[in-house]
Amino acid sequence: MEKDLNKLIFIILTLLLISCNSETKLVIVEGETMGTYYRVTTYSAGDKAGLKVDIDKFLMLFNNIFSTYIPTSEISEINNNKYAEVGVTDTMKKLLELSQDISRKSKGYFDITVAPIVNAWGFGPAGKVLKRPSEEVLTELKKNIGYYKLKFKEKILYRESKAVQLDMSGIAKGFGVDELVKFLEYQGYGDLLVDIGGEVRSRGKKTDGSLWRIGIEGPTETLGSSISKVVELDNMALATSGNYRNYVKFGDTVFGHTIDPLTGKPAKHRTVSVSVLSEFCADADAWATALMAMGSDKGLDLANKYNLLVYFQVQKNAKLEVLTSRAFDKYINKKKGL
Repeated sequence: MEKDLNKLIFIILTLLLISCNSETKLVIVEGETMGTYYRVTTYSAGDKAGLKVDIDKFLMLFNNIFSTYIPTSEISEINNNKYAEVGVTDTMKKLLELSQDISRKSKGYFDITVAPIVNAWGFGPAGKVLKRPSEEVLTELKKNIGYYKLKFKEKILYRESKAVQLDMSGIAKGFGVDELVKFLEYQGYGDLLVDIGGEVRSRGKKTDGSLWRIGIEGPTETLGSSISKVVELDNMALATSGNYRNYVKFGDTVFGHTIDPLTGKPAKHRTVSVSVLSEFCADADAWATALMAMGSDKGLDLANKYNLLVYFQVQKNAKLEVLTSRAFDKYINKKKGL
């Protein structure tokens, strides 16, 4: 028995020696997904090319669930199903439940049934439209808009009618970040930063022991972007919603891509950007979408009610004004040691 124990100790020491001799280095893997970019920053002694292959395969499977731009994806098959009652996968059910929860808390300002209106304004997979949708068209489309038109039990989704269509673009990127983080952690990557189109989540720290630092973008006078605020992510996620990059123009009027589900029109207020910090990126993404649709006047009260970490950028005359929730201030001050 003692010989077996010594043999086991020898094996463990050998493995530790091999591990110590493996050179861990900073690795950045980049690619495209969900109509945007992705960037994974981590530390590894392994093959970068192999890691990219694994990430690309994972994201391809994710897209095949939530992308409305893929005709064979699960969400597309739900939307095109001739029956109002549809079976869903565990992954879809998970995001449906989270979406409905945030819809209720935001009083409908976050709503995944906005697909027909998103398409009508030219922001969906149907592509650009030549003219602004009329009030009559919007009134007709709104008959099938409303998160309360969705019910589910077990893994069955019940739509009020087959005309109720889903668009999860306001939460899917954030959820993709969360799922990719989970996938990478299972592979043994403990210190990492995942970014999909500006939706970001961190795990662990850098090799020097410091936290991951991320800049919150803000629009410039020419509708470009600049860094408005730098935050440290302590195992946290950051998502931003803004109208200064994705918009359409009909005549002399510019319309941002954030749809107000209650009016059926692009949100119209002075808020130009909303950034949300949260433990999970899906939550941050959905809340940023909801609060951007709502605007800072109503959104700040709601952020304080639910203890959300929110950073509003609001157009005031020719300048940008920053408004923050109490929880955001507390988080930032804690990082500063105040």
